[in-house]
Amino acid sequence: MTDEPDDGPAGALSGAPADGRPVVAALRPSTAAAGEYAPPADHFAPAVLPGAGVVGAGAEVRVVSLAWSVWPRAVTARLTVFRSVRRQESAGEGQRQSGLRVGLLLADGRRVTSLDGTVMRRVTYTDAQGTPRTAATPQAVGLIPLDPGLGPSHRSPFRTDVDLYLPELPPPGATELVVEWPDEGISETRTPLDTAAIRAAAQHAREVWPDLPEPPAGPAGPRAFAHVERGGPPAFLAPPLTAQQRAELRRAQEARQRYLPRADWQGMGYRDWEDAALVRARLEGGAPAGGVAEGRAATTPLHMAAERGAAEAVAALLAHGAAADARDEAGHTPLWQAARALDEGSVRALLDAGADAWTPQEGAWSPGRLLLTTPLAPLVAALPGAVRLPAAEAAAFTEADALVAAFDTQGLWTEGLGAAFVRGLTEDELIRRLGADPAQCPPVDIEDAPFDEDDYEETLRYVGVTALPGDPGGCAVTQQGYLPNDGAVLRAVSAGTDACGLYFNPKGGTFFTLAREGEVVASDELGTLAPQPGQGDQDAYWRFRFWQTRPRFPYGANALAYACAAAGMRVSAAREAVDNRSARRWVPLPPHLQR
Repeated sequence: MTDEPDDGPAGALSGAPADGRPVVAALRPSTAAAGEYAPPADHFAPAVLPGAGVVGAGAEVRVVSLAWSVWPRAVTARLTVFRSVRRQESAGEGQRQSGLRVGLLLADGRRVTSLDGTVMRRVTYTDAQGTPRTAATPQAVGLIPLDPGLGPSHRSPFRTDVDLYLPELPPPGATELVVEWPDEGISETRTPLDTAAIRAAAQHAREVWPDLPEPPAGPAGPRAFAHVERGGPPAFLAPPLTAQQRAELRRAQEARQRYLPRADWQGMGYRDWEDAALVRARLEGGAPAGGVAEGRAATTPLHMAAERGAAEAVAALLAHGAAADARDEAGHTPLWQAARALDEGSVRALLDAGADAWTPQEGAWSPGRLLLTTPLAPLVAALPGAVRLPAAEAAAFTEADALVAAFDTQGLWTEGLGAAFVRGLTEDELIRRLGADPAQCPPVDIEDAPFDEDDYEETLRYVGVTALPGDPGGCAVTQQGYLPNDGAVLRAVSAGTDACGLYFNPKGGTFFTLAREGEVVASDELGTLAPQPGQGDQDAYWRFRFWQTRPRFPYGANALAYACAAAGMRVSAAREAVDNRSARRWVPLPPHLQR
């Protein structure tokens, strides 16, 4: 017997090299990124907490929370599925969203689940020749399913382990484990978790290699190491949601948050005032019915709901004490806005609440006077203090409505349309004023036009001419372009008469030009030039219902009617004359009128 150590196991345990075998892989020190997508199992021994027991139960299946492995900054849930029988798997097993679903409802309101989808993860590696490479691979996020082979596993046809990894510690506060499995008849089941115990356990995770050095680089060090394992998460886990399904869930979650009671009107978008349930939720949360809408100087919620024609929201606000005659920054009441929206329910609710219908708010116009020009006139005609429209004014409204109807018999696409109305000229005379020979301009459909309609620059070299019978009538000049509203074109055709052009700019705005006796007398955007209250043609603003907000006139019918009237024309059927798909006489423009 001697006291000298031998070369057997004691030498290996003392840290001496084993037997000179070459190193094929060496563990690198742990980094801050460790644990981003999988447990840092190579560097840490986790603290283990007992699970919560049965967290989901069906007729033949039990889902049991066995344990929680707690890492310094993350946690792994070990669930085990126990079965009393095994059945034939259905076709497409592992591809249906009706498989096992697991999630955590965190204290900060977030939801992380096994269905949260994937991101593309960039992975760097060194190939067999020592060249650094980068690859992209799908990476699960949220509550990440793991291969149970990363931990102890009991293999049995009646028991399957399910490991799910949360790459963070749950924040302090109430946290719930949520399990659902439609295929096995397990409805949504929530189990409270001891978040404080989990966070405390993270302090007891042990780093195995706290002082691990970087492995040597180059030929002396390991170059490449690869291994293949078969396995993966259990097939009965529901697959990640598609992008569309995740978007639907986000919308549903936002909707749930949307209707939570709150005591203010912050975040209310323009269309939100149409949502009576949302308005009621705010009112129930303590939002003041007589408050001010966000971003508005003096506009009340009642103004906004009335402007949107939201009768239920109007009724809810009135029931909570909103003032029926509150004035906004422009001096208008909610009834004025309801009249502009032509919403019968809102008008009735405000009148029943005692709203003043007859005090003027724009010149001589009051809400009641506006309503007298509409189909809602019976609601105010017999009220105390009612006024009557003068006969001439009523006739002017009737005439304007008939002219609007002449352009509004059916849908007309006006985006990008240019149209001009020239009083008193025949087609031949108008064509000659444009410098062309009427004999060379027969009426044809757009398919037979002398230009390629798909070539925008070429279409600008032609305009269409169509007679518009009326009392008085004239002609319409059209183009899928802006030249019918061009001052040079209108000067050329308006000698001795009037001509008015419009251009529905597809980039925004409707542009208006008026020429009299060969001279342009007005030209600007229709919304800023005329008609507007306080400027321009006041009578036209009211008669052609530019004040009306809902229902809006489709396809700019009132703008076309206004331009036609500005040229002094009165027609009864005008839609086809401004529809470039209808047959017309295509006239080439001379060079000085082209742009």
